[in-house]
Formats: sequence, structure tokens, C-alpha cells
Amino acid sequence: MDILDRYVFKSFLKSFFGTLVLLIGVAVIVKVLDSIKDFNENKQGTALLIQYYITIAPTFITYIVPPSLMFAVAFTIAQFGRNFEITVMLAAGRSFRRILRPIVVFSCVLSVAFFFFNEYVSFPAAYKAVDISYALRNKGSDARLRKHDHSSNLTLRFGKRYYTIGYGAWYDKTLIGFHLLELGDTGSISRIIEAEKAISEGGESGRWHFVRARISRFDQSGLYLDTDSYENIDLELPENMRAFQNFYVEMDSEERSIFDSYKIYSKRRESGGEYSVFLTEVFWHAGYPLVCFFIAFIGGMIGGRLKKGSAATSIAVSMLFTLAYFFFMYFGSAFGESGSLHPFIAGNLANIIAGAATAYVYWRMDY
Repeated sequence: MDILDRYVFKSFLKSFFGTLVLLIGVAVIVKVLDSIKDFNENKQGTALLIQYYITIAPTFITYIVPPSLMFAVAFTIAQFGRNFEITVMLAAGRSFRRILRPIVVFSCVLSVAFFFFNEYVSFPAAYKAVDISYALRNKGSDARLRKHDHSSNLTLRFGKRYYTIGYGAWYDKTLIGFHLLELGDTGSISRIIEAEKAISEGGESGRWHFVRARISRFDQSGLYLDTDSYENIDLELPENMRAFQNFYVEMDSEERSIFDSYKIYSKRRESGGEYSVFLTEVFWHAGYPLVCFFIAFIGGMIGGRLKKGSAATSIAVSMLFTLAYFFFMYFGSAFGESGSLHPFIAGNLANIIAGAATAYVYWRMDY
């Protein structure tokens, strides 16, 4: 890195970290003003309240880094153009692509660091902050379980047993809308159990109490034999309540890291359950940090094209690109969750479009 590279890099870093600190400060203030009313009955003390805001602060970085980087690149290059420094650099024989090199290299390093920060700091912090918020609201230690008390439409497979559950009322250790199709050794249907409710005895026990149940039996060839109805009946199954709870999701999407999403995806895939939404999240987590790389090119080109190099124009352009990126990101995720798009395309739709725009900008740079 020569003297000119260090000059460009130093000017860029001032804008980047200044913008990052400013936006994080604004985000924290907005969060404090928005949430303080929810903690007006806090009985845990001021220390826990301060801990909550410290814990949740890293979560803002996940969505503040891209616009901060976009503004810093655009504003820095625009300022160079406004002061005619770009003209001097070009006259000295340095291409515009070469001028951007230190910023681009930084964005590559930032993309890697951004990934590790998100997955090891930001999303785990969001999970922990939610638990602290429950304590501040005096909701008790079981608040998370109560919040995620119901998981709907579970379709699971354990060996030769296929379960369909309307929803799991985990807090009550109850499965609502229970349906079990069990296969025999020959692969044909041997038994079907249907019940309005299946209540577990809890722990490691596989004993279940069924309410308003119907049990249909079949012979070794899979031919129907008979059906018995019961108002209440107790049966022993190989699976206990914990086996079903392993497949319920105890955290919201903004609390799940790539490791959490992959773990849920793996379990759902092994059990035959729906997993598109979680696989889409895995690809999103892996691809999202690339936005830093794309921004270096597009932001630099935009900054070079701004004639006056004003901060207001740089901010407006930065916000426009960032909003467009997040629009395609959420647009793709929505189609991935519904299964309309392949999870890889859905999770990386914004990156695919941004990558195409970056390639176009790179090859169209004429100075």
C-alpha cells in the first residue's frame, strides 16, 4: 500500500467509522425511547435494564454496516471529485479501479469479519436480549416457552412411524390434532392412531394419554381390519414428548444464527418435515455479508459520478441502494419460505441482483 492508497483508505475509514458510530447511537436512542414504556413495571433494577441495552446494541450492527459502508464509499469518492483530487490521480496515471483498490480490499476483509460478527455475536445477543426483556417485563423464567407454546403443522418421521400434528402445545405437554401412521415389517400399513389430543406423561416416558381417539388396524398385507373409538385411552409409543419438542422452534428468525437454522433444517429434513424456510435462512446468512463487497464497487462508482459531492446526495443514494437490497432480500426470503423459489436463489436473490449490478458497473467504468 503506497502513500496514495493510505490517503484514500484513511479518508474512507474516517467517514465509515464516523457514520457507523452515529447510526448505532441513533438506533440505540430510538430503541430506548420505543421500549422504555414496556419496562415501566420493571422490578429487576436499573442494572438489568442497562444490561439489556448493552446486550441488544450489537444487533443493530447487522443492518447498519451496509448503509454506513455505502455512505462512506460514496461520500469519500464524491469529496475527492469535489476537490478535484480524482482528476489529479487520473492525470498521474492511476485508473479509477486502482483508486478504489484499498476500499475494495477492506470490504473483502469486512465481509468475512461481518459474517463472524453476525453469527457469533449479533444473533446470539438478540436471543439473549429477548430473555432479558422477559425478565424486565416480569414474565418469569418460562416466558420463552409460553411465547412459543404452539408450533403448527408438524410432519415428522421416526423409522416406520409417520406423525402429523396439528400443533404442539409444549407448555401443556400436549399434541393437538394427533395422527400416527405406522408401517409393519413388510412396509404396509399396520396401524393408524387419530386423536383430538395426545398428552405426555413427560420426562423420558413414552406413555401417552389420548383423548377422543380412533385406532384403525390392518393385517400383514395392509388390508383394513377394524376401527375402535375411545373417549380416553393410554398407549405406549417409542417416542416421548422430548422427541417432538426437538423439532419445535424456540426462537424467531432474527434470533437464529446460521448454526441454529442449519440445526433445525437438518432435523426437519431427517424427519420428513418442512424445511424450506430454514434452508433459505442458511443461504441468507452465508450470503448476506457479501453486500459489503458489492457496495465498494457500486458506492465508489456512484461517488465518482456525483458532481457536487454533497453529503445529502450521498446519503440519499446510499439509502436508495440499501433499501433496494433489503427489498430483494426479503422478497426472496418470502418466496423461499413458500417454496416458490429454490432456497439458494431465495436466500441470495439480493446478492444475485447486486452481483449483476456490480459486474455491470465494473466493466462500464471508463475512467
